[in-house]
Amino acid sequence: MLDNNDLHPLSIPAHAQPPILIQLLDILGGEPALPAGCAELLGLDPALVLWVMSTSAQTGSSRHIPPLDTALQHVSLPGLKLHVAGVSLELLAKRHGGSERTQAWRQALRCAFLCEGIARELAYPQPHEAYLAGLLHNLGPIPPAGWDLDHLLQERDAALARRVETWRYPSLLADALRYQHWPFQAMRDAAGIVQMLWAARSLSEQDGRASEADIAQLLGLPLARLGKLQSTAYARAETILERNLGGTKALGSLQEMPLQLHKALGRFLLLEGFAARRADQGSPLASLAQLATHLREAHGLVQPIYLEFGDGRLVARLLPGHAPPPTLTLPTEGSDTAAAMAFQWNRPITAITVNQAGVSLLDTQLARLAGLEGVLAIPIGGDTPAGVLLTCGYRGQLSQLGEEQTYLSKLGRLAAPAAGTQAAPEAGPAESARSWQMRSRQLAHEINNPLGIVKNYLALLRVKLGDDPATADELRIIQEELGRIARIVQSLAGEPTTAAQPLQAVDINALLTDLARVAAAGPRVQKGVGVDLHPDQTLPELHCDADKLRQLLLNLLLNAVEAAPEQTSVTVETHRLVNHRQERLAEVLVSNSGPEIAPELLAHLFEPVDSGKGGEHAGLGLAIVRDLAIALGASVSCRSHAGLTTFQVLLPLNGASTAQAAT
Repeated sequence: MLDNNDLHPLSIPAHAQPPILIQLLDILGGEPALPAGCAELLGLDPALVLWVMSTSAQTGSSRHIPPLDTALQHVSLPGLKLHVAGVSLELLAKRHGGSERTQAWRQALRCAFLCEGIARELAYPQPHEAYLAGLLHNLGPIPPAGWDLDHLLQERDAALARRVETWRYPSLLADALRYQHWPFQAMRDAAGIVQMLWAARSLSEQDGRASEADIAQLLGLPLARLGKLQSTAYARAETILERNLGGTKALGSLQEMPLQLHKALGRFLLLEGFAARRADQGSPLASLAQLATHLREAHGLVQPIYLEFGDGRLVARLLPGHAPPPTLTLPTEGSDTAAAMAFQWNRPITAITVNQAGVSLLDTQLARLAGLEGVLAIPIGGDTPAGVLLTCGYRGQLSQLGEEQTYLSKLGRLAAPAAGTQAAPEAGPAESARSWQMRSRQLAHEINNPLGIVKNYLALLRVKLGDDPATADELRIIQEELGRIARIVQSLAGEPTTAAQPLQAVDINALLTDLARVAAAGPRVQKGVGVDLHPDQTLPELHCDADKLRQLLLNLLLNAVEAAPEQTSVTVETHRLVNHRQERLAEVLVSNSGPEIAPELLAHLFEPVDSGKGGEHAGLGLAIVRDLAIALGASVSCRSHAGLTTFQVLLPLNGASTAQAAT
């Protein structure tokens, strides 16, 4: 087998995919913080995922392999930009065969989606690890034809496994990669993730090492269900390829890819150069003056005029360091000028004024005064422009730039005066404006739950007579929830006392008993949904952040009660488990009957989305559950099949005392 030589050709991973690099260059260029959608895009490329996870493992503090979006928080934005640009340059220099690269990508996506689907079907606690295994499984050079294929594949697998082992997480992901080409008989006693990757790879490659019936039996799945998982995974993979390669035009796209990548890299460098040279907001118009300078030096466009919007009109303003503009006032409606159309449509507009009919008189005058052949109008700002920047140039310059709509629009957004004043202060990707907005929504969502509980119990107490023995217990619950509100609001205010809570001994069965009463109370009681608790009385106490655990379990219970049909019950179970690594775990299962969750929704179940329920439902509950589980060193997963949806939470018991463990 291989020795530990990182220069061995089989240890060098394959290159990133050009379509993904092109999109990343476009969305990263000039940005001061990690843009939205970056993690999702990175997660489609095996080589980039390997780099992100390897870089994160060197700086992160997670106990287990984190999801990609979490790992990305430990990668600096400048480092990510430098890597994407460097890989793009390297790929342009080598010009690898497009068809082989695309086929390997198709197989990686198929295997990743199938392995993840199998993991969710089997309620594997870390489905994102299964996705990683499938995505990375064929990351490496294809062994030369005529060689001992099995031997070389196993060497390649071992080299890739060693790279993953450098992450130093207590995971069997590396073993799944190492043993993926071993004989079928060896899989009968293998760990779950090893079996899942072996099965997904064998099915996606159709290598004939085992029949579909044998693979279904190995996994303990019905053959028909395995077939459905396979067809769903393949459809998802083809959708990705269609979106990135143009479907039936794939061959033409591949032939044009080097040129597209070269142009994307050029746009990226221009945007980075502009971002680096922007003024430090000496005046509200300083960044616009920098944009005018950038357009002159990078593209030869001159005679800039900034038209600021106000009272339904565009009015010329003086740019610092530039000649005074002519006195101009344009209506934003009913005008055929390039500036008015750019403002109304919120996209860059070019107007060639030489020998062209239908061009406005003002655009013709401005181009003639500059001794040039047309004008370019760039809207300044985001969804609602604050104004328009006009510049003049020759026909060829303007025609070429007119095709770069994404690049010009981003320049206009980056140069907006408001954008400069709101830039994030020396923060990493996780502290971007979007991250802060999402955090605020999460906190507001969490405040709603305890507040609703308080209201419910106050309503119940109004109708109770005398000193009911249960009243004291209900008042205790109210008091605890009020305390939790205070801590959440304190966190929202950003006060210094929001440090991590000390670990507490928590009786999880007693906690669930309280939460079961909370979840079944209030308006939801009208549905007639009860909560059946089946505790394992031998379960020892957990040592953890009690607030986080309470918040996690309450979200799952409330979701289950809300999703359950009327006059049914939500079932809650607790168990003691020991996994294959001999780790002692507490298992909590929350189950409800009702419609199944579609596989395409299961794949993104714990991601923050905009809920269609409206009102107080922000679509964030399960994203919060995932974050809380990570903070607790726990895992959470979901399985939805045959009319039953079950959420599984696995919590480490290693903090329990020896005496407790013996109970």
